[in-house]
Amino acid sequence: MNKPTVRKTYLKILALLSCPFILSGCSNQSECTETSDHAHRYVNPKTGIELHIGNCEYLTYSGYIWQEDFYTLNEDDVAFYKEKNDLFYGPKNWDYLYNVMASKEDYLEFYYEYTTDDTITMVDADGNVSVFPSTTTHTGWTRDPKYSHNTGKVHLCHNKFFGYRIVYKDGKYDKEQSPYVDDFREIIDDYPYFDTNCSKVVSKDYTYDVKELPNLKVSDFNDFKKPDLNNRELNNNTK
Repeated sequence: MNKPTVRKTYLKILALLSCPFILSGCSNQSECTETSDHAHRYVNPKTGIELHIGNCEYLTYSGYIWQEDFYTLNEDDVAFYKEKNDLFYGPKNWDYLYNVMASKEDYLEFYYEYTTDDTITMVDADGNVSVFPSTTTHTGWTRDPKYSHNTGKVHLCHNKFFGYRIVYKDGKYDKEQSPYVDDFREIIDDYPYFDTNCSKVVSKDYTYDVKELPNLKVSDFNDFKKPDLNNRELNNNTK
């Protein structure tokens, strides 16, 4: 098996979309006369994410707005666009990634458990009806520290972030996921591609007396490293 080759040039791609592979959400086409393989810049007005979409002239495209500027695709670019269609280039969309970090605050969850008495009704082949007592156990997690069925088990929940880099393996391009980190800036140089689902919730468990739960606050815990939200700059060495 050939060792994957990391694609370090990033092909100048801000996003990895190929127009023929997304068939919904398209509108009228622009009047662009460029005949070579090229990629236009598209902007999502809601998220601010910028993409470059290969060989596409639709004025609106799955929520993104066509922009006149473009760049010409070489042979590698075209192959890359055809295979990868779900990522955007992080350094060109840093405001979006920063806002993702800022929105993912730590929170507490509380484990509850209780039982209810029910009945089960059964009908046999002759139509005779039998009713039997039954007990059902209900369990789950809530963010309400005063819930009457809380057991004292507590989750401290924290968001980790991840990105991707592009590798060339077995004659095709593929994406390789980064380790989970607390700040995008820890990985963005080596893993510069992201999608809109670029976080994962992890947790740490504790046990308290139920009476203590309403007084617990996230600030009481110092188990997870927080992203550096005091500095909005991309070039912040967090490694």
